[in-house]
Amino acid sequence: MKYHFLLIAAVVALQGEIKMVKKQPDEQAAITIGYIALIKPIEDFNETVKLLKKYSDDPAIDCIVLQIDSPGGSPGNSQIIADFILWARETKPVIAFVSGSGTSGAYWVAAACSTIIAPETALIGSIGVVSELPKKNPAITFTAGRFKRPHYLAKGVIDPEDAQVIQERLNLTFDIFCENISQLRNIPVETIRNLEAKVLLATQALEVGLIDEIGTLQQVYDTVVDLVADKKKCLPTLLRVITSPDECFEFAL
Repeated sequence: MKYHFLLIAAVVALQGEIKMVKKQPDEQAAITIGYIALIKPIEDFNETVKLLKKYSDDPAIDCIVLQIDSPGGSPGNSQIIADFILWARETKPVIAFVSGSGTSGAYWVAAACSTIIAPETALIGSIGVVSELPKKNPAITFTAGRFKRPHYLAKGVIDPEDAQVIQERLNLTFDIFCENISQLRNIPVETIRNLEAKVLLATQALEVGLIDEIGTLQQVYDTVVDLVADKKKCLPTLLRVITSPDECFEFAL
Protein backbone atom coordinates (compact mmCIF):
# COMPACT_ATOMS: atom_id res chain seq x y z
CA MET A 1 0.00 0.00 0.00
CA LYS A 2 1.29 3.45 -0.85
CA TYR A 3 0.73 6.32 1.56
CA HIS A 4 1.09 9.98 0.64
CA PHE A 5 2.58 11.96 3.50
CA LEU A 6 1.43 15.58 3.89
CA LEU A 7 1.97 17.99 6.74
CA ILE A 8 -1.22 18.22 8.80
CA ALA A 9 -3.27 21.39 8.90
CA ALA A 10 -6.96 22.20 9.19
CA VAL A 11 -8.97 25.28 8.34
CA VAL A 12 -11.54 26.33 10.93
CA ALA A 13 -13.88 29.26 11.26
CA LEU A 14 -13.82 31.09 14.57
CA GLN A 15 -15.97 34.21 15.16
CA GLY A 16 -16.03 35.01 11.46
CA GLU A 17 -12.24 34.59 11.02
CA ILE A 18 -10.46 31.90 9.03
CA LYS A 19 -7.44 30.52 10.89
CA MET A 20 -4.90 27.78 10.19
CA VAL A 21 -4.56 25.47 13.15
CA LYS A 22 -2.83 22.17 13.67
CA LYS A 23 -5.26 19.27 13.74
CA GLN A 24 -5.11 17.26 16.94
CA PRO A 25 -4.70 13.60 16.00
CA ASP A 26 -6.33 10.61 17.61
CA GLU A 27 -3.33 9.19 19.49
CA GLN A 28 -4.65 5.67 19.11
CA ALA A 29 -4.43 6.13 15.33
CA ALA A 30 -0.99 7.80 15.44
CA ILE A 31 2.18 5.87 14.64
CA THR A 32 5.40 7.13 16.23
CA ILE A 33 8.87 6.31 14.91
CA GLY A 34 12.10 6.69 16.86
CA TYR A 35 14.69 7.65 14.21
CA ILE A 36 18.40 6.92 14.70
CA ALA A 37 21.12 7.99 12.25
CA LEU A 38 24.31 5.92 12.02
CA ILE A 39 26.15 7.94 9.39
CA LYS A 40 29.80 7.66 10.36
CA PRO A 41 32.43 4.96 10.93
CA ILE A 42 31.61 2.75 13.90
CA GLU A 43 34.26 3.69 16.43
CA ASP A 44 31.98 3.62 19.48
CA PHE A 45 28.69 2.01 20.43
CA ASN A 46 27.47 4.24 23.26
CA GLU A 47 25.45 6.83 21.33
CA THR A 48 23.54 4.31 19.21
CA VAL A 49 22.91 1.92 22.11
CA LYS A 50 21.66 4.78 24.28
CA LEU A 51 19.04 5.74 21.68
CA LEU A 52 18.05 2.11 21.08
CA LYS A 53 17.40 1.66 24.78
CA LYS A 54 15.54 4.97 25.05
CA TYR A 55 13.20 4.19 22.17
CA SER A 56 12.76 0.58 23.19
CA ASP A 57 11.73 1.54 26.74
CA ASP A 58 9.33 4.28 25.58
CA PRO A 59 5.79 2.84 25.16
CA ALA A 60 4.88 5.81 22.92
CA ILE A 61 7.39 4.63 20.28
CA ASP A 62 5.87 2.05 17.94
CA CYS A 63 8.87 1.35 15.73
CA ILE A 64 12.57 2.20 15.44
CA VAL A 65 14.14 3.20 12.12
CA LEU A 66 17.92 3.05 11.90
CA GLN A 67 19.35 5.01 8.97
CA ILE A 68 22.75 3.60 7.99
CA ASP A 69 25.37 5.27 5.81
CA SER A 70 28.63 3.91 7.18
CA PRO A 71 31.65 1.97 5.92
CA GLY A 72 31.72 -0.03 9.15
CA GLY A 73 34.37 -0.06 11.83
CA SER A 74 35.29 -2.04 14.91
CA PRO A 75 33.89 -5.61 14.86
CA GLY A 76 33.43 -5.48 18.63
CA ASN A 77 31.43 -2.24 18.60
CA SER A 78 29.37 -3.47 15.63
CA GLN A 79 28.49 -6.70 17.41
CA ILE A 80 27.46 -4.84 20.57
CA ILE A 81 25.09 -2.60 18.59
CA ALA A 82 23.71 -5.65 16.77
CA ASP A 83 23.04 -7.39 20.09
CA PHE A 84 21.16 -4.36 21.41
CA ILE A 85 19.06 -4.27 18.23
CA LEU A 86 18.05 -7.88 18.85
CA TRP A 87 17.12 -6.90 22.39
CA ALA A 88 15.07 -3.92 21.15
CA ARG A 89 13.25 -6.17 18.66
CA GLU A 90 11.72 -8.05 21.57
CA THR A 91 9.42 -5.07 22.13
CA LYS A 92 9.08 -3.40 18.69
CA PRO A 93 10.28 -3.64 15.06
CA VAL A 94 13.66 -2.16 14.13
CA ILE A 95 13.95 -1.29 10.44
CA ALA A 96 17.29 -0.58 8.78
CA PHE A 97 17.34 1.97 5.97
CA VAL A 98 20.72 1.79 4.22
CA SER A 99 20.68 5.17 2.50
CA GLY A 100 24.22 5.06 1.10
CA SER A 101 26.63 2.47 2.43
CA GLY A 102 26.03 -0.45 4.76
CA THR A 103 29.27 -2.37 4.58
CA SER A 104 31.49 -4.41 6.87
CA GLY A 105 30.56 -3.74 10.51
CA ALA A 106 27.72 -1.45 9.43
CA TYR A 107 26.18 -4.37 7.57
CA TRP A 108 26.49 -6.48 10.73
CA VAL A 109 24.37 -3.82 12.45
CA ALA A 110 21.83 -3.78 9.60
CA ALA A 111 21.59 -7.57 9.55
CA ALA A 112 20.34 -7.56 13.14
CA CYS A 113 17.30 -5.44 12.20
CA SER A 114 13.83 -6.81 11.49
CA THR A 115 13.90 -5.59 7.88
CA ILE A 116 16.57 -4.02 5.63
CA ILE A 117 15.48 -1.55 2.95
CA ALA A 118 17.89 0.23 0.59
CA PRO A 119 17.74 2.22 -2.66
CA GLU A 120 19.06 0.50 -5.80
CA THR A 121 22.49 2.14 -5.72
CA ALA A 122 23.25 1.61 -2.03
CA LEU A 123 26.42 -0.36 -1.25
CA ILE A 124 25.92 -3.54 0.77
CA GLY A 125 28.17 -6.28 2.12
CA SER A 126 31.97 -6.30 2.43
CA ILE A 127 31.57 -9.10 4.97
CA GLY A 128 35.23 -9.51 5.78
CA VAL A 129 38.01 -8.43 8.11
CA VAL A 130 41.10 -6.30 7.56
CA SER A 131 44.10 -5.47 9.72
CA GLU A 132 46.62 -2.75 8.91
CA LEU A 133 50.04 -2.84 10.50
CA PRO A 134 51.11 0.31 12.33
CA LYS A 135 54.10 2.25 11.14
CA LYS A 136 57.53 1.44 12.48
CA ASN A 137 57.99 2.58 16.05
CA PRO A 138 61.63 3.41 16.77
CA ALA A 139 61.12 3.50 20.54
CA ILE A 140 62.99 0.90 22.59
CA THR A 141 60.47 -1.30 24.39
CA PHE A 142 60.92 -4.26 26.75
CA THR A 143 58.14 -6.86 27.07
CA ALA A 144 57.32 -10.08 28.90
CA GLY A 145 55.45 -12.45 26.62
CA ARG A 146 56.60 -13.01 23.06
CA PHE A 147 53.50 -11.61 21.38
CA LYS A 148 52.83 -8.69 23.73
CA ARG A 149 54.58 -6.40 21.26
CA PRO A 150 55.18 -8.13 17.88
CA HIS A 151 58.62 -7.75 16.31
CA TYR A 152 57.40 -5.70 13.36
CA LEU A 153 56.67 -2.74 15.63
CA ALA A 154 60.38 -2.38 16.32
CA LYS A 155 61.89 -3.69 13.08
CA GLY A 156 59.49 -2.13 10.57
CA VAL A 157 59.16 -5.49 8.77
CA ILE A 158 57.02 -8.48 9.67
CA ASP A 159 58.44 -11.95 10.21
CA PRO A 160 56.54 -15.19 9.36
CA GLU A 161 55.72 -15.99 12.98
CA ASP A 162 54.03 -12.62 13.56
CA ALA A 163 52.23 -12.88 10.21
CA GLN A 164 50.82 -16.29 11.14
CA VAL A 165 49.44 -15.02 14.46
CA ILE A 166 47.77 -12.03 12.78
CA GLN A 167 46.28 -14.18 9.99
CA GLU A 168 44.93 -16.72 12.48
CA ARG A 169 43.23 -13.95 14.41
CA LEU A 170 41.72 -12.48 11.25
CA ASN A 171 40.50 -15.90 10.08
CA LEU A 172 38.78 -16.52 13.41
CA THR A 173 37.14 -13.07 13.34
CA PHE A 174 36.01 -13.74 9.76
CA ASP A 175 34.45 -17.04 10.90
CA ILE A 176 32.55 -15.26 13.69
CA PHE A 177 31.40 -12.51 11.30
CA CYS A 178 30.12 -14.97 8.66
CA GLU A 179 28.39 -17.20 11.21
CA ASN A 180 26.61 -14.23 12.78
CA ILE A 181 25.38 -12.92 9.41
CA SER A 182 24.27 -16.44 8.47
CA GLN A 183 22.15 -16.69 11.63
CA LEU A 184 20.78 -13.15 11.48
CA ARG A 185 19.76 -13.37 7.81
CA ASN A 186 19.02 -17.11 7.63
CA ILE A 187 21.50 -17.58 4.78
CA PRO A 188 23.84 -20.62 4.54
CA VAL A 189 27.20 -19.70 5.98
CA GLU A 190 28.98 -20.96 2.85
CA THR A 191 26.99 -18.48 0.76
CA ILE A 192 28.34 -15.70 2.97
CA ARG A 193 31.90 -17.00 2.76
CA ASN A 194 31.74 -17.37 -1.02
CA LEU A 195 31.00 -13.67 -1.40
CA GLU A 196 34.67 -13.16 -0.47
CA ALA A 197 33.84 -9.78 1.14
CA LYS A 198 32.44 -8.33 -2.10
CA VAL A 199 30.68 -4.96 -2.00
CA LEU A 200 27.33 -5.35 -3.81
CA LEU A 201 24.78 -2.92 -5.13
CA ALA A 202 21.46 -3.22 -3.34
CA THR A 203 19.90 -4.92 -6.38
CA GLN A 204 22.59 -7.63 -6.20
CA ALA A 205 22.31 -7.86 -2.41
CA LEU A 206 18.57 -8.49 -2.73
CA GLU A 207 19.20 -11.52 -4.94
CA VAL A 208 21.58 -13.02 -2.37
CA GLY A 209 19.25 -12.27 0.55
CA LEU A 210 21.39 -9.64 2.27
CA ILE A 211 18.49 -7.13 2.19
CA ASP A 212 14.70 -7.43 2.07
CA GLU A 213 13.44 -4.63 -0.16
CA ILE A 214 14.55 -2.01 -2.67
CA GLY A 215 13.15 1.40 -1.80
CA THR A 216 13.65 4.91 -0.54
CA LEU A 217 12.53 6.48 2.73
CA GLN A 218 8.95 6.44 1.40
CA GLN A 219 9.10 2.63 1.31
CA VAL A 220 10.43 2.61 4.87
CA TYR A 221 7.45 4.63 6.08
CA ASP A 222 5.03 2.43 4.12
CA THR A 223 6.55 -0.64 5.75
CA VAL A 224 6.29 0.88 9.22
CA VAL A 225 2.63 1.75 8.69
CA ASP A 226 1.84 -1.76 7.46
CA LEU A 227 3.63 -3.35 10.41
CA VAL A 228 2.19 -1.17 13.14
CA ALA A 229 -1.35 -0.82 11.75
CA ASP A 230 -1.92 -4.56 12.23
CA LYS A 231 -0.74 -4.34 15.82
CA LYS A 232 -2.87 -1.27 16.63
CA LYS A 233 -5.88 -2.85 14.93
CA CYS A 234 -7.02 0.51 13.62
CA LEU A 235 -6.56 2.68 10.55
CA PRO A 236 -3.56 4.98 11.18
CA THR A 237 -4.12 8.65 10.39
CA LEU A 238 -0.83 10.20 11.52
CA LEU A 239 2.85 9.33 11.21
CA ARG A 240 5.11 11.02 13.76
CA VAL A 241 8.90 10.81 13.25
CA ILE A 242 11.12 11.77 16.20
CA THR A 243 14.63 12.55 14.95
CA SER A 244 16.03 14.21 18.10
CA PRO A 245 14.83 15.44 21.51
CA ASP A 246 13.87 18.79 19.96
CA GLU A 247 12.86 17.77 16.43
CA CYS A 248 9.73 15.92 15.37
CA PHE A 249 7.94 15.67 12.02
CA GLU A 250 4.29 14.74 11.57
CA PHE A 251 2.62 13.50 8.39
CA ALA A 252 -1.00 12.77 7.53
CA LEU A 253 -1.71 9.30 6.15
